Amino acid sequence: MSAGNRFGRKIEFREGAPIQLLQYVEDNSKDGFGKIVLNPVALNILQTIREPLAIISVVGSYRRGKSWFANVLHGRHDGFDLGAKVEGCTRGIYMWSPPFTLESEQPDGKIIQKRVIVLDSEGIDDPKQDQHWATKLFILCLALSSTFIYNINGIVGRDDIGKLYLMTDLSNFIQEPEEGDFLPRLVILLRDFTLESPESFKDYFLEKLNNVNPEAAKGIKKFFYDFDVYGLPHPGCKRKMLQHMEDADTDELDEEFVDEVENAVKSIYSQIPLKYIGSSTMKGSAFVKFLNDIVERMNKSETSSLLSIPSEYESIIQFVAQEAIKEAVGVYQEQMDHLLNEEVKLPILWDEFTEIHNNCISEANKYFFEKVIGSPTQMESFIEELSEKMSKIKEEFTKRNSDELTAHNENIAKDYWERYSNDEFQEALEAFELAYEKSMMKSPEAAKVIASYMQNQYPTAIEYMTQLGRMNAELAKAMKAKEEAETLRLEALAREEEFRREIEAQKHEREESERNFKTKMEELQANIDQQTRSHEEMKERLIKERDIAAEKYNQKLEQLHNEMLEQQKLNEEDKRKLLEQQQAKFEQIQREAEEANRKRTEELKEQLRQDKEKAIEKQNEFFQKQLAEQIAASERHHSQMLEQMRRDNESLRSAISNSGRDSPLCVIS
Repeated sequence: MSAGNRFGRKIEFREGAPIQLLQYVEDNSKDGFGKIVLNPVALNILQTIREPLAIISVVGSYRRGKSWFANVLHGRHDGFDLGAKVEGCTRGIYMWSPPFTLESEQPDGKIIQKRVIVLDSEGIDDPKQDQHWATKLFILCLALSSTFIYNINGIVGRDDIGKLYLMTDLSNFIQEPEEGDFLPRLVILLRDFTLESPESFKDYFLEKLNNVNPEAAKGIKKFFYDFDVYGLPHPGCKRKMLQHMEDADTDELDEEFVDEVENAVKSIYSQIPLKYIGSSTMKGSAFVKFLNDIVERMNKSETSSLLSIPSEYESIIQFVAQEAIKEAVGVYQEQMDHLLNEEVKLPILWDEFTEIHNNCISEANKYFFEKVIGSPTQMESFIEELSEKMSKIKEEFTKRNSDELTAHNENIAKDYWERYSNDEFQEALEAFELAYEKSMMKSPEAAKVIASYMQNQYPTAIEYMTQLGRMNAELAKAMKAKEEAETLRLEALAREEEFRREIEAQKHEREESERNFKTKMEELQANIDQQTRSHEEMKERLIKERDIAAEKYNQKLEQLHNEMLEQQKLNEEDKRKLLEQQQAKFEQIQREAEEANRKRTEELKEQLRQDKEKAIEKQNEFFQKQLAEQIAASERHHSQMLEQMRRDNESLRSAISNSGRDSPLCVIS
């Protein structure tokens, strides 16, 4: 797109068109005063600017060619409305859209990109103009600009110095901050200067101004550290062309006029300062906040009430900081959501999680430090606030991954437990632990899962085996003690790993924050070097606050390091105590087993003695019974023999008796 009437002559042509930034709406009621109304479309354009801003306001009496010069700043004759009528045509303030980018070399040789906003204001000293508004307009442009171009008649007279009488004491209208450049760089354009060019237009201007208004001359030297004055001769064209300068051809203008215009534009751009808030540069969102606050304050009073720039700056710093924090937190949240929900699937190992977190937090910090403004002390508090908010979000993602890791490892443990629990018990436990270790996602959660099995499932299984008689009580007790000690060890290792991971994360974040903070301090130092007022005081304050912040960073890093050493020491002490407890338990079990064996041996001996006595007693009873039975049998046998002998004797007697009757044998009795 190349539409537009180019000025040429090495002044770069800028595409775009003017857009109204604000307007003044008069109130015609009795004792009423008007209201400044901002254009939201223009504010939206400004809001998106991320580069440091340089803001040029072109101010001056109506019908003196200020709008044409604002166009020339864009390398063209047309753009801002010029108008051919006696009445001024620009109402309120217009800005060029889009604000263009300008490269600038810093004193250290670094090239920076700045965005230039050119504002063309309504002509002041218009007889039909609300004088309250004219004063507000002048103060408003002074407050907003980093370069203030005041366009007046070349012959300095009382009627041509316009609102410069405000320079007699600006402190009646503006309360300046204690440090840094607040007032813009002042550029005076003496238009239609037909006299012989003086050696110094600056000295000439001050001399003539002093003759008309000595207080204004003193005020300019007091409030503006440095300023430039350019004398522009008459364009040398006919009146008809003057009425339509938007259609002019550069070659039709007086050569001396064109040369002086070109020199003035080049000089303005070569020295163009940025808009600062203390030692920070102002960017889009800060400028919009600043503009809104000033307009709101001016709308509260008919007259131009005192603008407290320190209060406005503090409000902007806090506003921009909260925006920067909100944006950085949003970047972190969005990127973590994307990576953990779309690119990878939870659960993931903690090393991978940490890498993702570090990348996301680096990107978030980039946005934050690019946008945040303020002193080192203020920035440190903003950094702490950002860290706390991102830590809360990180905790949510950490918990999600931890829960997923726990569930994943619990499923593995459950599967292998069911698979091996019916095998020979001790071999089954070893197989279970080996299989789990190979398949688990190594993490504190994995250690906690196996520790949970040792604490809950193992004792139940051991008790069951004991009841079945497949494990004696002493072995069961020893295994329980061993698993209890192993559980404590695993839990301690899990805690140590979690703490180590947290310490390393905090250390990484703190070191990165320190690097970004250092870069920001270098930027502030460069900004101070660019400003012309309060150099030494600002440098000393910056160095002091920077050193304090650095000391705090070092203290926090040392604290984290000491905490980690203390935790390691505590973990080592816990391990030592666990080993001592385990050894003591084993020794106690051994003593209890030995005592149980001794008691069992004595019980067995006593039982054996008692059994022996019982056996002897039973044997004696058996022998006595046998003897009694033998005696009884002998007695029965003897009785039987006696009875037999008696019967035999009787038989013999009978036989003898019978034979005596039959023969003379003697009867033996």
